[in-house]
Amino acid sequence: MHVFLWNAFVIGFAIAAAVYDLRWRKIPRSFNLVGLVAGLLFHAIYGRLLDALQCALVAFAIGMILYSMGAIGGGDVKLMTALGTMMGLHPWLYAMLIAIFVAAAMALVQVIRRGVWRQTLSNLGEIVMNFGRRGLEAHPVINVKNPAMIRSPFGVAAAIGVLAAVFTF
Repeated sequence: MHVFLWNAFVIGFAIAAAVYDLRWRKIPRSFNLVGLVAGLLFHAIYGRLLDALQCALVAFAIGMILYSMGAIGGGDVKLMTALGTMMGLHPWLYAMLIAIFVAAAMALVQVIRRGVWRQTLSNLGEIVMNFGRRGLEAHPVINVKNPAMIRSPFGVAAAIGVLAAVFTF
């Protein structure tokens, strides 16, 4: 019974994050902190605190790499970390894999809708060349912080990934 309730909480948390991200294009730090603390408490009670801490560290490291590349914002890093703490490594990895595909599909729909194929392909080439010159450092213009760029709310993609993972594991 406790696993069912916990999964319901995790799903509710992910959906709330998606709503925040859709409505305000931000996921509040305090919201993510609640998820992180809840995940640590839950896993401490059920004897998996070390697993939760390890997953939080992996999630944070991967999130920071994506952040340094300009692919996601800081709230997304915190969301990934909170979800990692709440879900554990294998379900979290599955959720984030699904989230990446969903985010890519969302971006593709936006590119098609706006008819900006050529600019998008040019930007992708520029990003690849930038990685060759600067490593994983974000492109100075083509990044998530530039409001002129097409952006997708990662919280929505993460929520879909969480739903898929909860119903798979």
